[in-house]
Amino acid sequence: MSGVFFEFVGPVISLNFPWLVDFFLSNLLWLFILSVMVHILFNGQKFVPALAIFTFALWLWGDFETLSGIGFAGAQVLFIYYMAKISLLSIVESTPSLRPHLLAISTISGCAALIVANVFM
Repeated sequence: MSGVFFEFVGPVISLNFPWLVDFFLSNLLWLFILSVMVHILFNGQKFVPALAIFTFALWLWGDFETLSGIGFAGAQVLFIYYMAKISLLSIVESTPSLRPHLLAISTISGCAALIVANVFM
C-alpha cells in the first residue's frame, strides 16, 4: 500500500486535474492547520516554500513508515523516544559544559532512541 506522496505524484504527472481539485478540496482543514503551523514556526517568512517542504516532508515520513515497516509514531516507540529525551536532556541542561551541545545531543539521542525502539520492539 502506498502513502499520500505516491498517491499525489501519479495524478500530478498525468495531469489529472479533477483528482487534484478533489484532493485539495477534501483536505482544506489539513491545509489550514499546516499553514498556521508553518506561519508560526517561520514567523510568516518564506511561507509558500516552507509550506511545500513541510507538506512533502510529512507525506514522505508517512510513506517511509508504510513502505519500510519502521515505525515512528507507535505508542511503544514514542514512549522510548520521550523517556530517553527527557532523561538525557535534563542531564544535559543541568551540566554547564554540555549545555552548548544541546542540539547535537538531542538529535543523536532521538535517532538512537528510534533505532533502539525499532530494533528491540
